[in-house]
Amino acid sequence: MNKLIDIIIPVYNAIDELILCINSIINKTEKNTYRIIAINDCSPDPRVADYLNTLEGHDSIVILDNKVNLGFVGTVNRGMKYSDNDVVLLNSDTEVTSGWLSKLERAAYQNSSVGTVTPLTNNGTICSVPVFLEDNEIPEGYNADSFANFIEKISLRRFPEIPTAVGFCMFIKRAVIKEIGYFDEETFGKGYAEENDFCCRVIESGYINIIADDTFVFHKGSMSFQGDKLKLLNKNIATLNRRYPYYEKKVHDFIVNNTLKDIHDNINAWLNIDKETRKSDKNILFILHNFFDEKYNHPIGGTEYHVKDLVEGLGEFNSYVLVSSGKELVLKHFITNQLIEKYRFPLKNELSLTHFHHQEYSEIVEKILITFGINLVHIHHLIKHSFDIPYISKKHDIKVIYTLHDYYLLCPKVNLMDHNNEYCKDKRSEEKCRECMFHTHGFHTPFLSKWKLKVEEMLEYVDLFITPSNYSKNIFEEEYPQIRGRIKAIPHGIDVSQNNNSFINNRREDNKPLSVGFLGGLSSNKGSEIIHKLILNYPKNKAEWHLIGALGDQRLNLINQDNVSIHGNYNRQDIDNILGSLDLDLICLLSPWPETFSYTLSEAWRCNIPVLVTPMGALKERVLLTQGGWISDSVKVEDIAKMLDFIYKNRGDITSKRNNILANKVETIHEMQRKYLQIYADNIVLQKGGGEGLSRQELLASLRYFQPDVVNGQHDYEIDQLKSELYAIHSTIGWKVLNRLRTRNKTALRIGKKLIYLVLKYRKRYKNV
Repeated sequence: MNKLIDIIIPVYNAIDELILCINSIINKTEKNTYRIIAINDCSPDPRVADYLNTLEGHDSIVILDNKVNLGFVGTVNRGMKYSDNDVVLLNSDTEVTSGWLSKLERAAYQNSSVGTVTPLTNNGTICSVPVFLEDNEIPEGYNADSFANFIEKISLRRFPEIPTAVGFCMFIKRAVIKEIGYFDEETFGKGYAEENDFCCRVIESGYINIIADDTFVFHKGSMSFQGDKLKLLNKNIATLNRRYPYYEKKVHDFIVNNTLKDIHDNINAWLNIDKETRKSDKNILFILHNFFDEKYNHPIGGTEYHVKDLVEGLGEFNSYVLVSSGKELVLKHFITNQLIEKYRFPLKNELSLTHFHHQEYSEIVEKILITFGINLVHIHHLIKHSFDIPYISKKHDIKVIYTLHDYYLLCPKVNLMDHNNEYCKDKRSEEKCRECMFHTHGFHTPFLSKWKLKVEEMLEYVDLFITPSNYSKNIFEEEYPQIRGRIKAIPHGIDVSQNNNSFINNRREDNKPLSVGFLGGLSSNKGSEIIHKLILNYPKNKAEWHLIGALGDQRLNLINQDNVSIHGNYNRQDIDNILGSLDLDLICLLSPWPETFSYTLSEAWRCNIPVLVTPMGALKERVLLTQGGWISDSVKVEDIAKMLDFIYKNRGDITSKRNNILANKVETIHEMQRKYLQIYADNIVLQKGGGEGLSRQELLASLRYFQPDVVNGQHDYEIDQLKSELYAIHSTIGWKVLNRLRTRNKTALRIGKKLIYLVLKYRKRYKNV
């Protein structure tokens, strides 16, 4: 600065605040850049004069005494007339912060049109932060200095125009004072609305009033004047509005239009991040294909429920969950089960299966790691993600854990089922895999060979692999021998706090039909084709069938048999009551591929219901271990029917299986959480690396971002489900008959439509019973 800036402080009593104010200026302002002009306006408190006298010899302080009480306006005018420099009008109940004066001057001279500059404050109407128009306390965990440093660090530096400066701290260029004069002491007396009048004159002279949104000055509140100030305030505001008819509307529009919303949103977003990360220095990033609190890419499944259980047990962690739709990345911040914030990051270049690496994706993820201080990454699924996360994590010395919930790393079809919906692991060949990829993805080249090569490269950057069963652990060790020694099996835990074994009744009479349930999302990958054939072909007098869960295969919904009950979808927390009320003899879990765990198996056993399973994967492994059910000889309907016949004829075996279930302890959520907490403690790296995180603009944009076609993309799974339903309907004889009638016989068509309406109406009523 070439010339000094004069800081004019009108003083009336408030000795304690005055001392803090003066000391803050001396300690927080660069030497030889300012002069304090403190003017005692006849303060009756003798301590004020005594204190000001002690400052008389200070090189940068001038003390003036009014002969009579002039009030705020007269006192400020005396100071501005005494000075020939740029000035700052500063209330005595403020405390300035480091670098405040140089930042105000920079803001003033960035634009020749600027007339006045006001900083942000905690108590300054339109300049108030973090809450607009309110008297704020300094946010918890900060003092005036640390909050000012925070504001400077995260500022958007918009320097927005405002209708009026606020008089607690008001920088005014000398050129402006020379052009438009001083405060109107004659009209506004001893105070209130005088700075608003001045700022209207500033505007009418072609200048603007701005906020320095990178600068914070603490303001305790109006303390310098007492008496009937409300009456004076109302009188002066009425005068102001008569003189400047546009002023009130200008302020009203400024507030209603929320002109400073970006600034407040940015401050509060970073405050939120800072607040939560200061609570804990343990910040874990979970990578998923779907959220556990909403159907984002598809319905919520076992992987999502598992992560939900983990997050709810991480009370001392900040948990961040990152999901990709291919068009955007969405990051959610949780503490236990509470959602703290949600951030969206659009991708200009859509991410697809063939993007093993994706530069834009990588840049966003790296900024997330840095911004949120991530010190452990736990991957649960990479569908719609690239393979970049382990590489980026290693770059920042962050350890990576990867839980293998399915077979995505063996094949992107995840469940080892080929395009004919047949289990293919033991029949794989380059030719068969190439044919399957062509039918499912349209790939002409041997894609799986490249896939496995890229997976093997990525595996080297993962510190620990976890599977929910020994079966899946063995599969991955066989496929990728290099991960031996870095992989362990930890079964998923289940909530046993509301065990409903008491709901199960005694043995059913031998001549009664078996009460058989099918549980979970009943789609093709859960054996819906097997279920459909079994229900249609098994003797009706031997079984009562209960379909419990979402019907992903509409052929099940079209079954019209008296011994079939469709119960529909269910909430996870209600399943015990549902199963208990049905008094099932057994539950069939007929997955045609080797499941890696099966929550539905755990839910059945929690209710002491035996299971009949296919001879594959974790289903077979777990039943063999507990003897809590039966294992079919194959996935063929005939073999499953044979096992049902055995159970039908040997009812005592049901009781035996129930006793076996009771004798085997199910892994609880809390036991599982303790194991993971120990793993996290062993792998977390608390020191945070450097690098460039999200910019202020990027963070603000992530909170605001909305893209209609991205949002619509979140419902792709619903569209696919509807397509499947339409395909199933179009494949029925009834539809083909109607279609023929539509083109050949309109009268018969009308009769057919009425018939279908009555059938659907009856079915709906039946389902709701």
